[in-house]
Amino acid sequence: MTTTQRREKFKKTFAKVPIMMLQGSVGERIKRNFTHQDPTPPLKLAGLYYTENGHRGLDAVFHDYIQIAQKYDLPMILHPYSKFTTPSMGKGTYWEDRDVSADNLNHCRSIVDGYPAIRDQIFIGTTMGFTGDPYNPFSGLDEEEAYLYYTDHAKKLETSMIDHVRNGLTPSLPDAAGCARALSETSIPYFITFLIRKDGKLMDGTWLSEAIDYIDAKTGDHPPMFYQVNCVHPRNVMSALDKRRNRTNAVRERFLGLEGNGSPLSPEELDNSPVVYSSPADEWADEMMKLHKDYGLKLLGGCCGTDHDHMEQLAIRVRQVYDEQMAEQKAEQKAEPAAETTE
Repeated sequence: MTTTQRREKFKKTFAKVPIMMLQGSVGERIKRNFTHQDPTPPLKLAGLYYTENGHRGLDAVFHDYIQIAQKYDLPMILHPYSKFTTPSMGKGTYWEDRDVSADNLNHCRSIVDGYPAIRDQIFIGTTMGFTGDPYNPFSGLDEEEAYLYYTDHAKKLETSMIDHVRNGLTPSLPDAAGCARALSETSIPYFITFLIRKDGKLMDGTWLSEAIDYIDAKTGDHPPMFYQVNCVHPRNVMSALDKRRNRTNAVRERFLGLEGNGSPLSPEELDNSPVVYSSPADEWADEMMKLHKDYGLKLLGGCCGTDHDHMEQLAIRVRQVYDEQMAEQKAEQKAEPAAETTE
């Protein structure tokens, strides 16, 4: 299957299924169980591939999530850590002449290829940005600077073997808008990720509804497939969506995803916290599914504080939605011939 075909399959699959799974925590889980330290600059998480413990952690975590997808026969998104680097970034280091993005993407794809039964339902994407500290909304670029910065990256991604792109955990509208504009000039499917508070606003004070309206207006004929939030507990996302300013058609129709943090603490409380807080896996999964039922979210995955148990509990509930949908379709098919006979 060509890259173009994979990208089309990703878009069609997302449109068709009731819910698509997304991986759980990767970097935080590897730090917790394998490296026991923060990733080092300049590559940070993208550099895990080049360390013994980091590489073992990537293998273990990706195998775990793929096996969950296979066990419950569910489509899933994986996001290996990749980072486009400037020549000076790795000068004098091991990766000076390495294609860091390709190394990480190829590693992930090689793991997926080992699961032929589910391989065509696993979609591999990459992350572009955020340019600053995700917990400091004023550390990123302004819109025009971000657009120019990301345009070069987006052009390189156009020819890469990735199925889609998302921007990284982004707390501010200008950086997200610049990234979206750059990606809108490619043919790559992409979606935009925000970090929000439970008051319904991005970290920079922009209402979620306003951010969606603004970026949709700026991206012309190739807007984001949808919008999502990352690293926020589902309970806090429910609170954000319940705010009057976010009860708009655009939010209802365009905000479709969550990579849920395991903890309901605020971003400020979670930033650099030495302790990993996490809700019980079954409770967390129930709240994630409530977002699907009550707010229409259909891309569901985990972030910091989640692990195998959280993702399996979520997969069990997602599988139930699939089974219920299949049962309804079979009932409708049986009813159609009966109706024709009666007529």
